[in-house]
Amino acid sequence: MIIQVLLEGLGLGLLLVLVCAFGIRKGAVGMVHLYDSTVQVRCVELGLTSNDRIRRNSVIFKVVCVPLYIAYVLVCVYVINDARGFMSGFWQLFVILSVMNLVDRFLIDDFWVGHTRAWIIPGTEDLKPYIPAAAKRRKWIFGTLGMAVIAALLSGVMALFVR
Repeated sequence: MIIQVLLEGLGLGLLLVLVCAFGIRKGAVGMVHLYDSTVQVRCVELGLTSNDRIRRNSVIFKVVCVPLYIAYVLVCVYVINDARGFMSGFWQLFVILSVMNLVDRFLIDDFWVGHTRAWIIPGTEDLKPYIPAAAKRRKWIFGTLGMAVIAALLSGVMALFVR
């Protein structure tokens, strides 16, 4: 079962990679809402985007992706893996979300954003690294504690409905 849950976590990580690839298909400025505010301000100053477009893309990202990710983990845990009760659902949700978090931290943030040209926005190179140390710390904290809280909330809700 643990191997299956780990693979489902890799599947969620792949879904995140695909969302990011789609978001930067016309250039990294398409995902500037994920960058530090200094990069966003510079992009607006350079005329690459507008504050309205950044807000719009951020809202679309949250409205589309968050429900998609939640649906994915709930289907994996409660439909495919047939979890019942709080703890059975919690540990599976937490593992899947944690694996996705590791894919995000190492593959996307450290490798893709940090070591390739795909996420470079012309005119903002002096603002690199695009993910400053303070942001990395916040992402690691949220990625661990936040995923545990999300897993607990989802598992708690699902324990009320799935018997």
